[in-house]
Amino acid sequence: MKSSWIRIEVLCSPDLADDLAAEIAEVFEVGVEILDKGVCFYLEEERFVVEGQDKLERALRNFKEIWRVAALPPYSFSSIPDEDWMELWKVNFKPLRVGRRLIVAPTWEEVKPSPEDRIVWIDPGQAFGTGHHETTRLCLEWLEEWVERQHERSPKSLLDVGTGSGILAIAGALLGFDRILAVDNDPEAVAVARENLILNEVADRIVLQVGTVADIHGRYDVVLANIQALPLIDMAEALVERLSHPAMLALSGILTDQKIAVQSAFERQGLKLCGTKFADEWCLLEFGQLKEDRK
Repeated sequence: MKSSWIRIEVLCSPDLADDLAAEIAEVFEVGVEILDKGVCFYLEEERFVVEGQDKLERALRNFKEIWRVAALPPYSFSSIPDEDWMELWKVNFKPLRVGRRLIVAPTWEEVKPSPEDRIVWIDPGQAFGTGHHETTRLCLEWLEEWVERQHERSPKSLLDVGTGSGILAIAGALLGFDRILAVDNDPEAVAVARENLILNEVADRIVLQVGTVADIHGRYDVVLANIQALPLIDMAEALVERLSHPAMLALSGILTDQKIAVQSAFERQGLKLCGTKFADEWCLLEFGQLKEDRK
């Protein structure tokens, strides 16, 4: 029996689209596309019937209250057969060069790399992370730049929190990290990531785990978390506890007007902001240099 997908479109003014997308992404744990007149996302029909409309209205009421908009954002939904859904997202997923050496590509596209290129083959399924969103690109660019700053010293360990499709962990493996843990609280995302690890022939170099940063043991030389501002603030202490000494922490999924709040939360944990990267309305924050008095 073929399944169907529900396409949900929510209207809002362009200046609120990023914030609305972040709210929906957090509530449903799905990727959200920003449109000219609002946002849209997809849910399996069975999930939509069970929780979709009620959960969406609660999210929109919360959004209305936080952002003090005059009325609840209007929404509409339509059913899309599974085969049509697959074709819809494939149309817009083309090979993408990120940074100097990384190319993110779907399996159905032909790529002609140069000898220095590293191809990350991705079938995102229902998980977030194709490299096309600004937050993922910021992380990929930062990761490549960090490796290059090591001046050919071999990268050590990497923790990818909220791995989604596994794209950042895979890129880390291709760039030379020798110990990688990728964690996500969504079992479906971890299943998708596992398939992508096999596809890129790096499954023996990356450990996948269902859970949160609180479930992780050990410390890492580089910690990446591409999530959202509020969850990042909530897990600030737990993320810092996973850093070795010295280590670098890179955070993305942050809107530019949320930068100060996130920065303050991690500075209170004893970190220093070392750099910031911007892409449209999004930013990546790089922290390092633990204070001497931190145990």
